[in-house]
Amino acid sequence: MTTRRRFLRNAAAVSTALAVAPQPRLLFAQAGAGTYRNPILGGDHPDASPIRVGDEFYLTHSSFDYAPGLLIWHSRDLINWRPVAAALHRYHGSVWAPYLCEYQNQFYIYFPADNRLRVVHADHPTGPWSDPVDLGINAIDPAHIAENGRRFLYMAGGQMAELTADGLAVKTAPRTVLEPWPVPATTRMECTCLEAPKLLEHNGYYYLNVAEGGTAGPATSHSVISARSRHADGPWEFSPHNPVVHTRSREDRWMSVGHGRLVDTPRGKWYMTVHSYENGYRTLGRQLLLIPIEWTADGWVRVAEGMAADSAIPVPVAGVSQQNFADPSDDFTGAELGLQWGFWREYEASRFTVGNGALVLAARGKSLADTSVLSTAVGGHSYTVEIDIEVEPGCESGLLLFYNPDHATGILLDAEGVGVRLANGYIPSHQQKGATRATLRVVNDRQEVDFYFRLPGKSWQRAPESAEISGMQHNVLGGFLDVRPAVYACGSGKATLRNFRYLSEAKIPV
Repeated sequence: MTTRRRFLRNAAAVSTALAVAPQPRLLFAQAGAGTYRNPILGGDHPDASPIRVGDEFYLTHSSFDYAPGLLIWHSRDLINWRPVAAALHRYHGSVWAPYLCEYQNQFYIYFPADNRLRVVHADHPTGPWSDPVDLGINAIDPAHIAENGRRFLYMAGGQMAELTADGLAVKTAPRTVLEPWPVPATTRMECTCLEAPKLLEHNGYYYLNVAEGGTAGPATSHSVISARSRHADGPWEFSPHNPVVHTRSREDRWMSVGHGRLVDTPRGKWYMTVHSYENGYRTLGRQLLLIPIEWTADGWVRVAEGMAADSAIPVPVAGVSQQNFADPSDDFTGAELGLQWGFWREYEASRFTVGNGALVLAARGKSLADTSVLSTAVGGHSYTVEIDIEVEPGCESGLLLFYNPDHATGILLDAEGVGVRLANGYIPSHQQKGATRATLRVVNDRQEVDFYFRLPGKSWQRAPESAEISGMQHNVLGGFLDVRPAVYACGSGKATLRNFRYLSEAKIPV
């Protein structure tokens, strides 16, 4: 069967599956009719960049230390996105800045795992995807482009290598083809950090967007720098409009804006996706923004006039309303674990079962320090999460707001009863000794956190401890991570979890 026929067959199957498969419920509209507001994906979805396949769009993003990895999202309008597949089904290392692309009706994701470049490929963006192929290069931020049958892989530091015809091996050693754009000396940045190449062929030119300034640090770090060439391997000339996108002030809502990729709609509108930390809410990680772009008469890109990242922006597709984000609530009735979930630094299918309204999770490790939590990324300044937990003797389980094993806060159930773990790992007290089942609730009210529990047949009680989590973010702790709801089980035996519920407000139980 030819590649083209396989693609059409898979496209038809995926279209049918998207129409009938259970999907996360979408929450309230965020902007007025005919407009949208950023972010288009709230919460941590860093290094994301979409491609258009006919009339539809797909993207993936960094999965860092979580597995399954390389989650594939689908959209028909560039602003409403649903997860539809995962390209990696076990943990291969920390995955940064992947690059989804199409070449001759085949789809590729080039990505680094623990700074080693790899590639997976498929007939369709939803897969099935191949096992990773090691390209033998230690680098980050890969990007693919082709010219007259020659294929090239760009990477951070202005490096480029030629690929073999199948795109699955390196033909030449990396060499430097781009030096950094001279950032003005008055700019407050984290580092030069030439990274995040994104490539496009358009109207006789090859366009290369890169990032400079560092992806975190000061609000004015990071940016989108544009260059172009008549050939895919250069030489490159910089745009007179640089930086094309950049946070101007620490008073702006969107900070460290960068990592931009261009995408067009079927009707010829152009946009750029970027990621950004939100002012005052770095704990949410790097959120995905969509900015309208225009082409100048002399063939350069710039942000469309009046279309700042925090504007009410006309929707890309007429008649579409924006939905804020997907609700990760899960009743565990499906036969497979939902796509919203990811395990910390592992994926072992034998460790859990799901279905009939329960997730049964075997204990792993002796404590939070050496277990693997199961988490879901969320957006929003305030929210509430809740779950029913039942533990066997010897098992500790709970509901967390998790950054990493050393920095997590939550409410738990163990041999001593119900306890609260503060962000430094300290558990100051326990209540309800002997309890083996409870409904646990965590209320995040603009980064101040309260904890509640309810025993079967009893009323809600509030735990005496509270937490403050604004420091659980990259500029303080490193790691490029985010705070996300998570569940876990450690010790011995297993925990049975039911009815994970998410509310997009700080909800005090009554």
